[in-house]
Amino acid sequence: MANMDYPGPCQSCSGIDGCATDEQRQAAVEHYCKGLEMELNAWKSRLYDVLANDQHKSSQEFMDTLDHIKSTVREMEMLVEKMRDECPLSLAQPEEQMAGMLNQLRTHYSKALSVISPGYFGG
Repeated sequence: MANMDYPGPCQSCSGIDGCATDEQRQAAVEHYCKGLEMELNAWKSRLYDVLANDQHKSSQEFMDTLDHIKSTVREMEMLVEKMRDECPLSLAQPEEQMAGMLNQLRTHYSKALSVISPGYFGG
């Protein structure tokens, strides 16, 4: 189960800054991206019950929250792909972006859970 308070796979990652070659930098970015993908997959698993919940789909607030969750997950996936394509010289900016998106995801996830009955799933 994902640690929902975990800000990402490498919050203060400085490994890429010490890379001497492009190959080492690419390997460091790839390692970081694999960690992000694992975190995203864990979130997708947790979000399945929320996304599959038909009971509250008539609520516009609930649907807006689901749209925010889906949008945030798509943005995170796009950031991972962008990092793989561009192989940045530093992970500071992508880490900051990812931390913000994970915070949004946690916020919207908690909001969605507040609408769903506690006995509806997970037990």
